[in-house]
Amino acid sequence: MPLQSFSQNKRQLKPKRPSKIESADKFVDLTYNLYHKVYVHDSLTQVGIEIPSDLEAQLLESAQNDIDELFQVLPDVIDDIGNSGASFVNKGRATLNLNKSKKALKYCALYVKQMVVGTKEEE
Repeated sequence: MPLQSFSQNKRQLKPKRPSKIESADKFVDLTYNLYHKVYVHDSLTQVGIEIPSDLEAQLLESAQNDIDELFQVLPDVIDDIGNSGASFVNKGRATLNLNKSKKALKYCALYVKQMVVGTKEEE
């Protein structure tokens, strides 16, 4: 299995406390919805379960929708954190939650890249 060394051993957890900045919380929710789908796919492939093509197509379409929504929310997140009247504590929490989301998105991007490009086998 070429992706075995890439797989995560432990699932990343969604931040427990919302920041009370609506766009930032929505971005975090969307990120972890996408992360969950990618993690489940990764877990199933690691144990050797063959995913039916129609289910995989639905998963891909749902992931694409999540990514589209992430891109729509992102400009609002930056604006709301920088220019909103939210408290310093809420802005700090939003930043921490976004940093956790960044780790989840990085995992998703690396996994998708690995699936598309594949791994280099040692010669």
